[in-house]
Amino acid sequence: MIMTTSSFLNRLTLAALMAAAPAVYAQTTPVKFAGEPNKTLAEAHESFMKKDMNASAEQIHKAADYVKKQSDKVAEGSKADMKKAGDELDKLGDDVKAGTVKSDTEMKKTFAKVDHQMAKCWHQTAAESKKAGKDTTADLKKASASLAASAKWSGHKLDAEAKASVGALKKAGKATGEGAKASSEEVDKWFKGIGEGIDDLGHKL
Repeated sequence: MIMTTSSFLNRLTLAALMAAAPAVYAQTTPVKFAGEPNKTLAEAHESFMKKDMNASAEQIHKAADYVKKQSDKVAEGSKADMKKAGDELDKLGDDVKAGTVKSDTEMKKTFAKVDHQMAKCWHQTAAESKKAGKDTTADLKKASASLAASAKWSGHKLDAEAKASVGALKKAGKATGEGAKASSEEVDKWFKGIGEGIDDLGHKL
């Protein structure tokens, strides 16, 4: 069988495109989150990748509003830091709309930092709840979710203790919804694991 030069080049081009496909797919695959504000931030990221900067900026500002409203729910000592996290998103939204954000790497880096700050605020809130003799599970669940989201946006892995605590808190959320209550020993372990995870990830961001 005789292959023409044109046919040979066409096959080479097709092979190159097929080889590049996984990398292209990895870059454009939408990031998925179930809870806020990361569900909206994921939509903002997807819009940014589609070059729809106005939609991306609008979604980032929407997420910023959500974050700032959380300042009413955290401990007094964490309110300013939570609001600051929301302000950081607002600034990013303005920059995206102005066209000064050139890559999604910068965007994801900011998302990771905001989630990390939220994790710290909720963990500090859990500490205050613990000090007051209150159940800290709900606060730890929010700290855990934010920590996991920060790791996902940044591409860093959580240490073993933090990862175990994140997994346990997901199950605990379902269990407490059915009326079960975690033991104080379990909660203390989660508190320690999430706290250490926050510290460890903070050094990498």
